Amino acid sequence: MTDVTVQSNYLQPEESDSIIRIALLVEYCGQFFHGSQFQPHLQTVQSSVQDGLRKLNLKTSAVSFAGRTDAGVNAHGQVAHFDIAKEALINVQNLPAALNAQLPDSVAIRDCCLTVSKHFHSRRDAQYKWYRYRIYNGRNRTALMGPDCMHYAKPVNAERMNQAAQLLLGAHNFKSFKDSDSPITNDICDIRHIQVSRDQDFINFDVAADRFLYKMVRNIAGQLLFIGNTETSQSPENILDVLAEQDRSKAAFTARPEGLSLMAIIYPSPFNYFESDLRVRQLTQLFKLNQMESLQNENLFRKAS
Repeated sequence: MTDVTVQSNYLQPEESDSIIRIALLVEYCGQFFHGSQFQPHLQTVQSSVQDGLRKLNLKTSAVSFAGRTDAGVNAHGQVAHFDIAKEALINVQNLPAALNAQLPDSVAIRDCCLTVSKHFHSRRDAQYKWYRYRIYNGRNRTALMGPDCMHYAKPVNAERMNQAAQLLLGAHNFKSFKDSDSPITNDICDIRHIQVSRDQDFINFDVAADRFLYKMVRNIAGQLLFIGNTETSQSPENILDVLAEQDRSKAAFTARPEGLSLMAIIYPSPFNYFESDLRVRQLTQLFKLNQMESLQNENLFRKAS
């Protein structure tokens, strides 16, 4: 994907009291967009939000997102920010409602925070991101599985998938699960939570980390499905062999984009503007529980020794 930013007719950020920074909590259905990042002559989430602001006659800086999502990938908790002159908002009573009225049905502003710190940056300050890959594992497809779900017809052992997933906890080199076209050279990511769970015919693969490589979640999802496929004899430990290879060609297939959703992003204080959001609270609480379990295990280890 070409890295192109919006340049024309937009406010340039300034260090001035007359300029404020606004943070947005954005939700979108990825099947209607060629990704989140602006691309010339293509419909993207960024261009849609920019067009909505333009229709409101609001002159802003380019909208910056917390991270890119590919074509077909969804988001419940994407975060963005932009700069705008204070006086421009005088006649805007409810920015999310006003902006939503100008946006297509496939994207919505769920919340916004006015006058955030000028030092806040939606991408650079993101502490942890939570992605969910959702799979419908019925033999035949269903018309009701939704746009945020991928159909995988082969029988799958979700418990075996979860056993493999737990081996990825912690900081590792994830080069084997990075798209071969990615220019990024730092392949170390710290996975803080990972889980595969089944609810009847649906499987959820949840993963939260400090950063993700290009197509990393989709590639791991493909590897887990390969391991979980009951027609194969792959053990959960297979994923460690692939991880050690540091070679994308040694890993399994890339799962389709429509099953992937960006669920929530956590920011450190004082940048945790959307901590009241349900999914952000869920992720924050999960991290607290993980920290408590780590401390309890550490105390047990000290008592035992």
